[in-house]
Amino acid sequence: MRRAVAADVEALAEVHIRCWRETYRGMLSDAFLSGVDPASRVDLWRMLLDRPEPAEAWVACDGGTVVGFAGVRRDPAPGAPEGHPPPVSGDFQLWGLYLLASHQGLGLGRRLLEAALGNEAASLWVAADNSRAIGFYRRFGFEPDGAEDVLAEWESLREIRMVRPAQRAA
Repeated sequence: MRRAVAADVEALAEVHIRCWRETYRGMLSDAFLSGVDPASRVDLWRMLLDRPEPAEAWVACDGGTVVGFAGVRRDPAPGAPEGHPPPVSGDFQLWGLYLLASHQGLGLGRRLLEAALGNEAASLWVAADNSRAIGFYRRFGFEPDGAEDVLAEWESLREIRMVRPAQRAA
């Protein structure tokens, strides 16, 4: 586990797209998933990492190959769903945690989550039909807080917000 750097932009964009296709298969249409523009992910990761103060993001690697990532932000996100009260967990948000299916179940997701959040209180949004991710987050103290949203541009994918209080150090 290490902090993401600007040199990771291309690899992160590729892993991001691959993870979306693996994660959302069955929740989104094949046409939608095959139509995701990889260049848009390159642009996103370049904006996040290729700047004087890069975003807080971590990568999981297998050898030298990026196989997953986690990213957090500390203020309410621009473009966050409107009409929802702020989470009781405060303004620390996990905006993404993705791991290639081939590397799930090995403890890398836990390590990414710990690197990104430590013991801090946090919130996240997760696809409402992604029972595997919801179960994963529950193991780390997250619970739905009742806030829901629909991503119209993502074929009306329904999301729920999960929150957790600060965790006690082990």
